[in-house]
Amino acid sequence: MKVFVDATMLDGGPSGAATRLLGLGAALRERGRVELAHLVRPGLAANPLPGLDVVPFDGMESPLRRLRSGRRLERMLRAAGADLLNLGALPVPSVRSLPVALTLHDLRFLERGPGVSLARRLWAAYRLPANLAALSAVIAVSETTARGIMSHGLVEARRVHVVPNAPTPGLQAVGDVDRLADFRRRLGLNQRYVVSVGPLDAHKAVGDMLAGLAAARELPHGADLALVLVGRTDPERALIVAREARRLGVEQALAITGTLSDDELSVALAGAEALLLAGRHEGFSIPALDALALGLPVVAPEAGALPETCGEAAWLVQPGDARAMAEALVQATRHGAERDRVIAAGRQRAAQLSWDDAAARLEQVWQGMLDAT
Repeated sequence: MKVFVDATMLDGGPSGAATRLLGLGAALRERGRVELAHLVRPGLAANPLPGLDVVPFDGMESPLRRLRSGRRLERMLRAAGADLLNLGALPVPSVRSLPVALTLHDLRFLERGPGVSLARRLWAAYRLPANLAALSAVIAVSETTARGIMSHGLVEARRVHVVPNAPTPGLQAVGDVDRLADFRRRLGLNQRYVVSVGPLDAHKAVGDMLAGLAAARELPHGADLALVLVGRTDPERALIVAREARRLGVEQALAITGTLSDDELSVALAGAEALLLAGRHEGFSIPALDALALGLPVVAPEAGALPETCGEAAWLVQPGDARAMAEALVQATRHGAERDRVIAAGRQRAAQLSWDDAAARLEQVWQGMLDAT
């Protein structure tokens, strides 16, 4: 089976999609049942999928260009002897000569949430079902996302399959006290901190996290908490976040690191007291699973797929409730029997998911698509 996987949504920076493709790609290669190639944007400074086979393909980096790329894409796939195409983003270009699957990471584009344009919502409301009609399968990264796909009437149940994520490959616990101390010195941290991992985009609800931090610092056992934001950003967005922190009186308890290497991320997680998330439309959240795997408590909204990802191994709060988030932060960062219990449950939850199991599920989906042709 020769499968081409669309990775043209990757821009060379860290993302959940990149982590998934790396994890699945390595597992599929190890299993040896699929010949795999990934379509990537030409001209990237570095291979976004190191160790995996990549094929440059131009013209899929914007929605309009994706729609118009079908004929060129189909010609290339036929010439390469592809049996199947697995897309990674919308809209779906027209490819009719072989089975096509689409992986959906979340359904944020259907919501009125921040960062989703009116044009995108209108397209999703009126054109998306027709755009998905020719697909052989839609692959969701969680049961929550799969239920959302079906409840919105986008695709019938028989074409929806769940292939979940797993912890970031190679992420290791760090116990080197010198490295942990150096990380704190570089950020100017002389207090306990919680960490959040993800881009500083509007849909990650950074304002909710800052409000929760401000409320936590007013509670007993929370006055010494700081927040470290790890993830890609830009100067304008970082300035907006800093201004909000100043308004809430927590500017001195905030550090913004920008993007970190996997090694540096491991250090940031190892030194933290908990992982904090606030986005309401997560389709899975690999950072949450990474935290559970490393024995780090998670505080997150009871929204999106986060309850599914974390199970009973997290403090889940009502979205937007700063007081509830503050109380959960204090509980999650206060060492004792309850924290130990949740950490143990988190390790158990993370151990239930692996990239090899996900790869086996994906192989079954792809084989079923070929068998149906």
